[in-house]
Amino acid sequence: MIIPSRVECLALMSRMEMPVHIRKHSMMVAITAVFLGRMLNGNGVRLDLRLLEAGALLHDIAKARGLQTGENHSQLGAKMVGELGFELLAPIVEDHATLDEAKLRGPVDESLLVNYADKRVKHDRIVTISDRFEDLVRRYAKTESHLRFMREKLILYQELELRIFEHLSVTPDSREIMGLSLNDNSYETGSEHYEH
Repeated sequence: MIIPSRVECLALMSRMEMPVHIRKHSMMVAITAVFLGRMLNGNGVRLDLRLLEAGALLHDIAKARGLQTGENHSQLGAKMVGELGFELLAPIVEDHATLDEAKLRGPVDESLLVNYADKRVKHDRIVTISDRFEDLVRRYAKTESHLRFMREKLILYQELELRIFEHLSVTPDSREIMGLSLNDNSYETGSEHYEH
């Protein structure tokens, strides 16, 4: 099975005409996911960092189209990457926007970590889970039932955060995490380092 490199993912983002703000968001999600993945791997979890980075970079590959057409961008994106021959990425892309009890109880894997990292990145900067959900509520909670649903999801994501960080020596709001950033074009021109 093929996992696209960072360069290939960035080229695909360009080919798909991914808007700059979604591209920057996706790069920051990748930086966050790989940072956490390296730390988790150093503490006994076994994650494929190449798969993690590619899944994070392409998780919103169909976001712009979904906003235009009303299609579910996660399902559409999963179909797109699958058709491109990146079958390993399809479940990561499809699962990045939802979390349920069953997924939460499973092992911390690339799909869960991309999902979590996506909820930590507002636009192109890292924020707390609570801050991100406040933003999501403002943008998407149109009814009382939407608001209840999102509050229930916040609880699940807080549980996921506890599961991830129980393996780590840092906290979710530590300087190491909150200080992650997308520095100009350095991510796009930097080399890939997946050891550890």
